[in-house]
Amino acid sequence: MSSPLVHGPKVFLAATFGAHVREGVFLRERKAEILGFHTRLTELGASVFSSHLNEEWGAAGLPPEDCMRDDLRALHVADSLCALLGDQPSAGVAFELGYAASVRRPTVLVTSSFRSQSSMIRGMGTLLELEVVEGDPISRAVIEKACTAAIDLGSKYRSSDRFWESPEVGRTLKFRSSGVTG
Repeated sequence: MSSPLVHGPKVFLAATFGAHVREGVFLRERKAEILGFHTRLTELGASVFSSHLNEEWGAAGLPPEDCMRDDLRALHVADSLCALLGDQPSAGVAFELGYAASVRRPTVLVTSSFRSQSSMIRGMGTLLELEVVEGDPISRAVIEKACTAAIDLGSKYRSSDRFWESPEVGRTLKFRSSGVTG
């Protein structure tokens, strides 16, 4: 049976992965935390991509090139990113944040202390719409605030005029290399 079509925004849910696997098993507490956000986002109408679910919490054993391909495809079509940073993001989450910044995806950061994050992360708001939610990530209030923000930002982005990103613009402007004449 196919899953129902979701008409809400597409949200990429980012969280540390490898540091939470012990003896091939994803830590139960961290899994519950991520699922709390995933569940609430879907309840609010979002379509959610999580590499944790995509890779079956590490059990799928996807090769790096598949993980990279899947994450980039999902990030590219996402309407917003919700990143669970913890004290410091993993290299993978930092990469996802950098990619989201490069394509100007609205982002929600969930952290216990925004001030303790790197200056690069603290500066993301100069490039894109950024919402910071501070607090304990297992708190219902933090989950609600972050998920609502991800939905709101994603809905706003999805309905915005992205004329300059459309394929028609590239064809109309007829980009040429410097050596072309005529």
